[in-house]
Amino acid sequence: MALCNIVGDCCYLGFAFATNGFVSFPKLIGACFAMLAHIFLLAYGDEQARMVANEHGKLARIFFALRQSAQQVVRVLPTGLQRAVHHRPIGIPFFMLAMNGLGLLIDGFLRFTRDLSFAMADQTILGLCVLIGTGAFAIADFVRAQRMADFLTKVGPSVLMGATVLSGLLAASTRNPFVIVSVVAFTVTNFAGFFTRIDKEKGQHLHS
Repeated sequence: MALCNIVGDCCYLGFAFATNGFVSFPKLIGACFAMLAHIFLLAYGDEQARMVANEHGKLARIFFALRQSAQQVVRVLPTGLQRAVHHRPIGIPFFMLAMNGLGLLIDGFLRFTRDLSFAMADQTILGLCVLIGTGAFAIADFVRAQRMADFLTKVGPSVLMGATVLSGLLAASTRNPFVIVSVVAFTVTNFAGFFTRIDKEKGQHLHS
């Protein structure tokens, strides 16, 4: 799930640079937030690392290599930010992932008002779905009740699955290779998202 998310958001970073021959700054900023969020998730996802530690194979080795690199990166960040993310290793990164959706929404809306194309309408709704879906996971880390957290972690992947469908339509209309690859990556990660749970009794841990 983590690796597929990274691949998908790397594709959105490429999509920001491949928009009609110029850089889309709203999408670029959102994609940069998403990449930083994945660095935090890898560096501070101790519960997930413990689960992966029981696995064998290339994917597990790739995960731990990326985790080690992420931990080296976060050491240069301000101490206050490190402490905040360490305290909320799910909520803060997922709010940052929501900025990717906000970037897609803003870029799509601004361009839709100019050319009224299907692709931009689709991207606008896609951005809204990403914003809501990742935001649901983020809020689930901050609420206290386990029942509400469980509800939000079911809402998140459901909305993000809709975003995957919209990404497929966007890929078909734009034929952008970055979007096409992201559809495959996010299909896998969204399926895994239905099996996630933030355990309030044991602290803010995301299980999948």
